[in-house]
Amino acid sequence: MKEPMEIPRPAQKTQDTRVLRRTHHKALYVLAKIIRVVTVPPVMVGTLIILLSTLRTDVFSGFGESLCTLLFLAIIPLMAYPISAVIPSIRKKGRDGQRNLAFLLSFVGYSGGMLYALLAHVSRPLLIVFGTYFLSVIVLTVMNKVIRVRASGHACSIAGPIGLVCYFLPPVCIVASLALYAVIFWASVHMGRHTVKEFIWGSLSSPLSLALVALIVSLL
Repeated sequence: MKEPMEIPRPAQKTQDTRVLRRTHHKALYVLAKIIRVVTVPPVMVGTLIILLSTLRTDVFSGFGESLCTLLFLAIIPLMAYPISAVIPSIRKKGRDGQRNLAFLLSFVGYSGGMLYALLAHVSRPLLIVFGTYFLSVIVLTVMNKVIRVRASGHACSIAGPIGLVCYFLPPVCIVASLALYAVIFWASVHMGRHTVKEFIWGSLSSPLSLALVALIVSLL
């Protein structure tokens, strides 16, 4: 004789639903973390350099300029992570200490890059690249320290290369870049690294800087 099917109890259904929700939330968190890792600012800068080198012929005069751009815009700011792990006073402060050092080294790298661009008489497009990074860190500082608006430095460093891609490259790259920005925006907010307002304010600093720098360079 066929036994009747056992009907799940309400309590069992509730428990199964909670397990599914936790699993779903964990999967989304892992996905968001992967997105954050593969789109860290140095990777974005490297991608920008590759795209400009491949799709434009008027940005870099040679491989040396590409390396210098990578040095000032990516490698110097990236040094904040190993330095913060070695120096005890910074390591004790945790993420805050690492974030402050990263901001400081970003300012050093972007300022050095701007100085290099002026002294080396780089092309106008490359001058716009260095100028955008240099001005964006100043705008970000004014937002956070003077206006007292919490603006995300990570969002600024993401919006910078995305904005430059949109400015210099064909429309198909614009669509892809905006889609990438939306994905990074979601990942940062989902992980709780930034609020929506912090990410938006940080993102605004880059296009504003790009617009102003492009205007100034066009008048030179």
